[in-house]
Amino acid sequence: MIFSAYTRLVRICGNFKNNPRRPIASDGKDIMKQKLAKSTPKKIFLRRFFIIFIMTVSAFLITFCFIRFCRVKAVTVSNNVAVDTTVILENANIKANKHLFAVNIQKVKSNVLNASPYIKAVEVKRSFPSKITIEVEEYEADYCVHIMNKYYLVSDTLLVLQEIPEGEINLHPSALLKLPEINTSEKKFGIGKKLVFTEKDDGEFVTEALETVSQSFLSDRLTSLALDEEANITAIVDDRYTLRLGNKKELDKKIAMCEESIAYLQENMPSITGTLFAWTTKQVTFEMTGAN
Repeated sequence: MIFSAYTRLVRICGNFKNNPRRPIASDGKDIMKQKLAKSTPKKIFLRRFFIIFIMTVSAFLITFCFIRFCRVKAVTVSNNVAVDTTVILENANIKANKHLFAVNIQKVKSNVLNASPYIKAVEVKRSFPSKITIEVEEYEADYCVHIMNKYYLVSDTLLVLQEIPEGEINLHPSALLKLPEINTSEKKFGIGKKLVFTEKDDGEFVTEALETVSQSFLSDRLTSLALDEEANITAIVDDRYTLRLGNKKELDKKIAMCEESIAYLQENMPSITGTLFAWTTKQVTFEMTGAN
């Protein structure tokens, strides 16, 4: 390639020597040819040598900086509430001063996911030149269930997150949840596993009911929820109002009707507590049980 370029330059130089009065070109290509024709082989060699030298030195400096300075100096964890930062860092197992691009991102993700049942998803990012960021998404302990004389916090998908002492129940904002019979065999039940029901139909009913509740005003104001009887869904709101909702048929509409009724009661009779009956979507009746 270099030889052919040199040959063309020699040809151009020869043409220029034989035609010294050649007019100045009007376009850029001919002007470039005239400039190259005036260059001697020595100048061309020096120019190419200088370009190659600069590129080589630049590549060396970039490689040196990449190897020398791209080392892990800091690892940060964000969005964790239930899981302690120390636990996440220990499970991530990222060594200090390890090369930034030698860190196995997928392995770190897997290690952090296994650190706690609370961890739902993990995102690991490299930040040039020396930082690793671990961003976690956690399950929320939405409910507290009583199984085999013990209390457990579970997510909205019924994933068992942790066991808690009976005396600490009031320390958690989770709503008490009553469920149909649970399969408590060692293979089916445990921390980090989803609850499995003895009857398959019970699982489908509970899943559907919880999804409806999570999309309603009850998700933020629920004190307790009883789903142990399919025909008698019962909820307690704000520790003041008991909702009798009957079966799961049109459950979303019955909950919405109760929300309107509670809003009316709070505006007009704020000290009253009682039970709202919404067996159907035709009407809601209220029975006063006390006053604060």
